[in-house]
Amino acid sequence: MRSTTIRRGMVAVVAMALLAGCGGGDGDGDGDGGKPASNAPKDNGVAALEPTEALQRATTAVQNAKSYRLAGDIATSGQKMTLDFKMTGSDLTGQISTNDGTVELLSVGGQQYIRPDAKFWAKNTGAEASGEIVKLMGDKWAKVSQKDEFTQMFDVANVDGLLKPDGTITKGEAKEINGVQTIGLVDGKKEGTLYIATTGEPYPVRVEGSNADGASQITLSDFGATFDELKAPAADQIVDFDQLKRK
Repeated sequence: MRSTTIRRGMVAVVAMALLAGCGGGDGDGDGDGGKPASNAPKDNGVAALEPTEALQRATTAVQNAKSYRLAGDIATSGQKMTLDFKMTGSDLTGQISTNDGTVELLSVGGQQYIRPDAKFWAKNTGAEASGEIVKLMGDKWAKVSQKDEFTQMFDVANVDGLLKPDGTITKGEAKEINGVQTIGLVDGKKEGTLYIATTGEPYPVRVEGSNADGASQITLSDFGATFDELKAPAADQIVDFDQLKRK
């Protein structure tokens, strides 16, 4: 099996999503719209700030939190890509799913691992080669070199890229998301909207948008949480990806 063969499909979808962003649209409010409880967090002043300053506050807040969960859907290349990641610093664990299969990702201490399902291998390598790979891997993790294009998949969980605007940002509408009061910041070039909490810590709560492929929505939560599952796999649960490329 040639290494270029297994670098198709999912990598291309992820790359397209990263280039396209979440697209446009500001959506409708959700939540019950009720009044906040008496013990609700106090206003953090973000709603009154200029858009660039509000964005800086949100970026600093998520950096200070050090850990968070990032999950949602991105419409790209005519299909939906579903993400679900838990992050602590530069370490992450989670998965990407499309119609072409699911790939679990794990990065600990700078070392990256992937664990694709059989559907992914069959789509990207063909039935015969995928059967050999699945037999070799079982439920083990494949260790990925930093030089391999599979590392692009890990970029989709990069919160810095998610929050970085492509154009001029302007103040959008207020919105309640999962019980949190937020203010929207609209990116004029991406035509997407980032919602920042206006009470408590000014965390980035959600990015919403839409394009010709459909609606996209990425939600951030669990700021400051401890993720016990974020650890390197045991040595006997790892297969060197170079071995797979020679199959």
